[in-house]
Amino acid sequence: MYSIGEYARIAQVSKRLLRYYDEIGLFQPIQIDRESGHRYYSASQLPELNRILALKDLGLSLNQIQRFVRDNISPTEIQGMLSLKKAELEQQVLSELQRIRTIESRLKQIQDRDSLVKDVIVKQVPQQRLIGIRKVLPTNNSGENLFRSVMHALPGKNNSIYGAMTVVVHGDGVTSDRTDLELGRLLHKTNYAPLTTYDGLTLDTRSLPEATMATLIPPTDCCARLLGHNAIGEWVEANHYAFAGPVRLVFLELPKHPEDSDFVTEIQFPIRKREVELNLLSTN
Repeated sequence: MYSIGEYARIAQVSKRLLRYYDEIGLFQPIQIDRESGHRYYSASQLPELNRILALKDLGLSLNQIQRFVRDNISPTEIQGMLSLKKAELEQQVLSELQRIRTIESRLKQIQDRDSLVKDVIVKQVPQQRLIGIRKVLPTNNSGENLFRSVMHALPGKNNSIYGAMTVVVHGDGVTSDRTDLELGRLLHKTNYAPLTTYDGLTLDTRSLPEATMATLIPPTDCCARLLGHNAIGEWVEANHYAFAGPVRLVFLELPKHPEDSDFVTEIQFPIRKREVELNLLSTN
């Protein structure tokens, strides 16, 4: 069971959206703490949320979605509707590509949920050194320019000095107005002089703490990030773990260009064993 911030991170939606859906009775938390008012969600609710978001991406109003949810529309019907919408969107201009990707990812989460959860691996990651930068970006900034700047300042291939390009996503969820990113390359050396990028950014060394990680290397397509976050969230809850730090994205293969999707990345969530087992059926 997760707090609203943790659940927003897994589902890749904003906390504001979850609160609004709760207020209108469309998608409600599995439990609300009576004293604090804090909302708690379960990974088992992800298919329901993804169906709602898929219907929203199809252009249905919230009132129409509520009727579909009430009538318990089947995953098969949703998949058919999504396939028709996907074919329509593919004929539109490039500005519609992001909507297509979202539709595909929600559909894949419904279809491939079980197989991806089985691919989650737990491993111990030692303390690491990274040369890079941490920056807060507005949500409408995808970070491509920052990624390009860092890639340009550091060599393209791993070597005796540099390891994998790594992005650390700070914060407690997907916020509505900003994204806190830390990115750079892992270092095999203890000390390294700061670097300056072509656009004047200073890359310095920083430490990433040792952690037990729930990891997944998702499919190399546009759905990769969402599918990976969903699958890890389900595995963590099912195996009685909790999150213990910001998620890391480790690029095992870099894209040829920062905006391309031809890359291989490993998603790493720091985890710890839950000290207290949560009863999802409890109403107290």
